[in-house]
Amino acid sequence: MRFNPDAAFDCLFIADRLGQDTGSFTGAELHLFGYLACLLWLYRRRAVSDWGYPFVGTELGAPYSQDIDMSIRGLTERGYFVSIQERLRMTDSGRDILRDLAGLSLNQERADCLRAACASTAAFSVGMVGSALAEEPELRRARALPMSRQLLEEPAQSQLYLQFEALRGALRQVGDDLRVPAVVWLEALYRSGESIEA
Repeated sequence: MRFNPDAAFDCLFIADRLGQDTGSFTGAELHLFGYLACLLWLYRRRAVSDWGYPFVGTELGAPYSQDIDMSIRGLTERGYFVSIQERLRMTDSGRDILRDLAGLSLNQERADCLRAACASTAAFSVGMVGSALAEEPELRRARALPMSRQLLEEPAQSQLYLQFEALRGALRQVGDDLRVPAVVWLEALYRSGESIEA
């Protein structure tokens, strides 16, 4: 089975980070943090087409990538992940290949986004990250329609670039560390979801 190398790297990276806290992770978490990392890529003023694979929004307001799904299956078949009931674990051979891939210069900018996305779990539970991202305008629209829809197309990118420009202006003193904008933006999304429910 051939799979997307960017998505495979992202799965290995996210799995390693999430596995450090709980020892295991779910496929849905790989989709969630992969999408958050892609949004941080946009925050850095990078083109979404350069991310390497697309996402759709599901009816549940969650991000999904067929490339991530295929990578999970491929990585499991190759023994880099093992399935334990409903969860997955990364194996030592998975960590070995991640170490090799993470050392490549072509993965450095990508790893910055992935690292910041996963670091948001220092401030929020995985469930809270999912709830916050469900309030992201693209995923909220996907939840409102009874069908999956392509995420991050041109109009949505323009809206996100405007939001991120305002966020960059507010966080001018922070520097290049993506963890702070990730947490601040998730906090704003999470609070907007709470105010809608209230």
